[in-house]
Amino acid sequence: MNINIVGWIALAINLVVAFSGMVAFFDALRRPDDAFVVVGRGPKVAWLVGMFLSAAFVFFTGMLTLLGLIGTVAIVVYHIDQRPKLQEASTPRW
Repeated sequence: MNINIVGWIALAINLVVAFSGMVAFFDALRRPDDAFVVVGRGPKVAWLVGMFLSAAFVFFTGMLTLLGLIGTVAIVVYHIDQRPKLQEASTPRW
């Protein structure tokens, strides 16, 4: 197996994005269903399936395939947009 430095870097980036997708999956898993209703960006089940499939696509096909690119965008959208809103909706206001 002859992989140059660019191949190792691409492999490392793919693994980091796939790991980030699994982190997003488990983060969505621990959030209450009501937080997803309050945010209004789709049900919890859709986000769970989306994050799991996104992580699997990136892990098995890589980031530069069509499914991998779609999965990468979904993972980034969850971490940048959805997760902060879920955190805000999940914290109790006294």
